[in-house]
Amino acid sequence: MQNDTILSLLSNLKDPLSEEVRAKAEKVSAYDTGVLLYGETGTGKDFWAEYIHQQCGKERLLNLNCGDVPENLLESEWFGYRKGAFTGADKEYKGRWESAADGIIFLNQIDLLTINMQSRLLRIIERKKYFPLGSPYEVEINARFLFSADDDIEEKVRSGKFRKDLYYRISAFSIYIPPLRNRKKDILPLVRFFASKRGIKLKLTKTGEKRLLEHRWDGNIREIENFINNIAIVKDTIEDSDTEKLSEVSFSPGNSLQYDELSIRELEIKYINHLIRKYGNKSKVAGILGISRKSLYDRIEKYGKD
Repeated sequence: MQNDTILSLLSNLKDPLSEEVRAKAEKVSAYDTGVLLYGETGTGKDFWAEYIHQQCGKERLLNLNCGDVPENLLESEWFGYRKGAFTGADKEYKGRWESAADGIIFLNQIDLLTINMQSRLLRIIERKKYFPLGSPYEVEINARFLFSADDDIEEKVRSGKFRKDLYYRISAFSIYIPPLRNRKKDILPLVRFFASKRGIKLKLTKTGEKRLLEHRWDGNIREIENFINNIAIVKDTIEDSDTEKLSEVSFSPGNSLQYDELSIRELEIKYINHLIRKYGNKSKVAGILGISRKSLYDRIEKYGKD
């Protein structure tokens, strides 16, 4: 999103919990310290990274998703390489990090990195220097770091899946982004925001608005955006009948358990499996949820099938 769009989006978030996040983001923007943004998938961590970028006045923001590039290509893609560093390296490539000079490097979903890459990254963050592949000379990093992770990063630290020393290094200042189900006052403003963005008019009664407020939105902000985008494909208005379709995302038809009796993780895997059954394609489901395929597979492996 463009900077003015980000500001417009965040100005629509009126819930007290969002106002707390905004106050912390503005306060930390004045310092050059690293920041860890953590929370459930789709809560808007990218948006808040953009917000901090705008507030601190850095020239550019380099948003790198740590699950998008295979590990064997990650170092050459991020740090670059010299000619002849490996077979096929017929010319020099500076790497993406070098383009972030005087800006911000945002390592999105840092908890997806392997232990091996975490070890390398810890040393780089501490020294603010790295070696391009095949080069005897280090490149200095003149950039600020931002990080994001899922809300279970502390669990990953305890289980040994994420290095404790790296966690302490990146979490000196942390901002928790609460899930949308705890920020009810943000729901209608976000619906209006994304509807306006797609040129869709709202024709909702109190009944329709009530359905929107009562829906759990376990996909968070991304689920709202997808809800609007799906409607925009076929029509230019949102009516009460469209809110009835939210019930189609019931996680387990016939299940007597109420949502508040289920853990967040149980709800997450039920929602993931619902989407897999609906679309039959895990790559598409990962795209809908706004996560990498690796992250999707990790969730399925960890929490199983419903």
